[in-house]
Amino acid sequence: LAVAPPPLWQCAAFAALLAPVAAIFALSRGASLDTAQIVSVAGLLGFAAAIAFGGASFVALAFVATLLAVLEAASSSNMRLVLGAAAVAVVGVAVAASADVAASGPALAGPALAAILAAMIAYACALGWSMAYVGAVAMYGERRETLRHEALAQTIGDLVLRQDRDGSVVYASKEAMVLFGLTPRDLMGRGMFERIHVADRPTFLSAIADALAGNATATCQVRLRRGALAEQDAAFAEPEFAWIELRTHNLPQERRASDPNDHAAVVTIVRDVTRQRQAEEDIVHAREHAEQANVWKDRFLANVSHELRTPLNAIIGFAEILTNEEIVPTDAARRKEYAQIIHSSGLHLLEVVNSILDVSKIDAGSFDIVTEPFALPPLLDQCCDMIGLKASQANVQIVRDYPRNMDELVADKRACKQIVINLMSNAVKFTQAGGSVTLTARPEGNSFVLSVSDTGIGIAAKDLKHLGDPFFQAHNSTTRPYEGTGLGLSLVRGLVGLHGGSISVESVVGQGTTVTIRLPAHCATAHGGSRLARIETFARRGGAPVLEQTHTEVVKKIA
Repeated sequence: LAVAPPPLWQCAAFAALLAPVAAIFALSRGASLDTAQIVSVAGLLGFAAAIAFGGASFVALAFVATLLAVLEAASSSNMRLVLGAAAVAVVGVAVAASADVAASGPALAGPALAAILAAMIAYACALGWSMAYVGAVAMYGERRETLRHEALAQTIGDLVLRQDRDGSVVYASKEAMVLFGLTPRDLMGRGMFERIHVADRPTFLSAIADALAGNATATCQVRLRRGALAEQDAAFAEPEFAWIELRTHNLPQERRASDPNDHAAVVTIVRDVTRQRQAEEDIVHAREHAEQANVWKDRFLANVSHELRTPLNAIIGFAEILTNEEIVPTDAARRKEYAQIIHSSGLHLLEVVNSILDVSKIDAGSFDIVTEPFALPPLLDQCCDMIGLKASQANVQIVRDYPRNMDELVADKRACKQIVINLMSNAVKFTQAGGSVTLTARPEGNSFVLSVSDTGIGIAAKDLKHLGDPFFQAHNSTTRPYEGTGLGLSLVRGLVGLHGGSISVESVVGQGTTVTIRLPAHCATAHGGSRLARIETFARRGGAPVLEQTHTEVVKKIA
């Protein structure tokens, strides 16, 4: 049997019913919500117009479709769409009334149908206008609140947050990008909480709870991760945290009740206090360092007084003997011995005073070095000869380990001599009888490396990090078994620093110490560098190799 094709009005009605599907597809492809609503309303109006041509039996359905179209437009809160849908509906009703489409229904025919539809359309228009007005007022209020917070944030220069009772962010000002490199969207919801350091999250939640519990402002400081959270390919990247101060205040109950759509319970002002925290830590460290330096200074003064009093007593005592005719020895050899004691005591006093003056000059920046080229081996020989007498008296062997044909060193000759003498004197002083002190020198690239090694008592690991500090001595006591002011390494550190060199100290308690000096081959080019040399210290235990980190305690200090 042949099937007749459907009438045109049915095809049009079916096509109009597909309009909502088209609206959903357009919305999924990035179209605006207004566009999707226009397509949906147009589909309903088209469906009503199509079935109106189907006869009197479809008049009621067309009436319902027209009302649905107007109500759909009213739900959009778009006044233009509401007025457009109402205008189309009015025109459609007028056309239907004039054509007497509903002639078979006397109760709904002609003017009666038009009056009913007009009333319904007017109601729908009023409803749509009311919804659009309420939406516009809400949007205006939200926009005004946002602008107020943005103006406040720009004025104070801090980040402003609105948070709910759980701490989730419902609003973040634009200062997030300026202060922390984050967009406001990065902080929305749980974004703020996820960027707070794990150890500080209880403090963060406690501040919000305290603010909600009363009217007082809750203040705390936590660490916030800068930048976006690490992706999988950068999961092991070192995070960068900023110290922030949170000032959280509870929103008034009437303020929250006035806007049911606003879930904010507290307002938080976020301020970057990273520099402030760093400054506070620097102040604490500086105070601790000053207090420690003051302790060392007191001990240093006590030691210096001891070092000065001993030779002064010898000078005064033997001078009185030599000047008193009643007790002066008649033996010329004995008188000569007393004179030699006075002379050596005077030299010791001069050495102590010169060391103090040199350290003071270096600290004040008034110690000038005069560079000149000179052969290093002869200078090292002089130093060994000068220390040789003291070493032989202590039964300590001096070992010379350096080639005779090294290139010339451009440096301050007097300062280099003082460096080597101070290091060797310390090595001999802290080496027991039967031990040895080895002086090594060698060129290495554009530098000269000088090394003094001993088989002495060594230096404890806790004292290594303080080597070269002003007034510091590993043995701080006037009854210590070793003489000296403790200025030797401080002076060496200053002289090496003026040459642009560096110092490394390696020590094993009970086995000895090695001090290595690295000087540029042409110190004239490094003149004007740091007044204090870089010191790198290594404490070895049990003679284990230095490179084995499990047996090595490494302390690095850069002054």
